[in-house]
Amino acid sequence: MKDINIINKISVIEKDYSLFLIDLWGVIHNGIKIFPEILEVLRNLQKKKKEIIFITNAPRRALVIENQLTEFGIDRKLYSRVISSGEITWRYLFEKFRDKNVNILHIGPPRDNHLIEGLSYKKVSIPEEAEIIVNTGPWGDNDKLENYKNILDQSLKNKLPMICSNPDKEVIRGDKFMICAGKLAEYYEEKGGAVKYFGKPYPEIYSHIFKSINFINKKKILVIGDSLENDIKGANLQKCDSLLVSNGIHREFNNGVGKISKNIYNLIALKKIYPNFISYNLSW
Repeated sequence: MKDINIINKISVIEKDYSLFLIDLWGVIHNGIKIFPEILEVLRNLQKKKKEIIFITNAPRRALVIENQLTEFGIDRKLYSRVISSGEITWRYLFEKFRDKNVNILHIGPPRDNHLIEGLSYKKVSIPEEAEIIVNTGPWGDNDKLENYKNILDQSLKNKLPMICSNPDKEVIRGDKFMICAGKLAEYYEEKGGAVKYFGKPYPEIYSHIFKSINFINKKKILVIGDSLENDIKGANLQKCDSLLVSNGIHREFNNGVGKISKNIYNLIALKKIYPNFISYNLSW
């Protein structure tokens, strides 16, 4: 296994990087509120003239997420921009179906309806009338995969292609785990369905970022996230350094509050996905 350094605070490594690509859920906030030391981290990185881009698999457009961050108390001046899987999904759908009135079966809660607004489409409620599935995740926070197998199986029979706007399989909201769009897409794909994913670790979201910045010296980029399969794998594929926050989606592998155990190393070895650094949380 490659060398992995445990750090207690990001200030010990910030001098080596100019651009920080930071995940939101599990790193900055838990879906309900931001974590205690986040504002200090962002303010200090700004003082050091670092560029901060939030990169998230949230199935929502960037402006919606920016408004949420403002409600959480994060000043818009503390970061450069938000790049979301939802925004990348919308742009793809806009270009692909610009001149078509496509029948869309949307699997997701009403709050995600904006992801298909502005498109040329007709929203349908049954697979038999659809041409494509736009999957933004479960309808409710306490939903289970079993609740979706019927509509997914019917979609399989109709050979509908699926667009998955959030590759995450689960996320933590507050202190509770909840399934995400990636869980539904995984079932659909395993059953033989065609799925196109947008978000980490897939390339489109990184291509969008690199086109929007003034430099592409990947040695000066640090990716920060709590998911090996999405954040850290994406960093590995893009050949960027990365920091795994262990108190997020992999918190069960910690050894008590504030402690990182060897279990996380076992998980890393099992998945063959390697961060450069591990920290219990994101602090200055």
